[in-house]
Amino acid sequence: MRRTRLLGALVFGWIVGLGLALYGQSSHPSEDYVKYCAKCHGPDGKAQTQRGKNLDARDFTDSEFQSSESDAELIEAVTEGKDEMPPFGKKLTKEQIESLVKFDVRGFAPKK
Repeated sequence: MRRTRLLGALVFGWIVGLGLALYGQSSHPSEDYVKYCAKCHGPDGKAQTQRGKNLDARDFTDSEFQSSESDAELIEAVTEGKDEMPPFGKKLTKEQIESLVKFDVRGFAPKK
């Protein structure tokens, strides 16, 4: 009887843990990226959309680009705008912009 309860508790804990792990994973790219960024930078971050090509948008999969810009510089570019990119500081919260940079833009970086 005691083993059954222990086994049941372990199985229950494993199922809950798995559910939390799967639920806790954010999708990449995020909904904000798809809504605000993919038009130019593309769903894959390579900036091969027509608009991205016309505006010479940054390719987020380029390792040279990834290493040349700090998070702070990217956050400022998204907030204030840069070159042909419009500012998003009035459309998105500070937290949304930080998340876009840290998880979406950096998420396209080549894996080492």
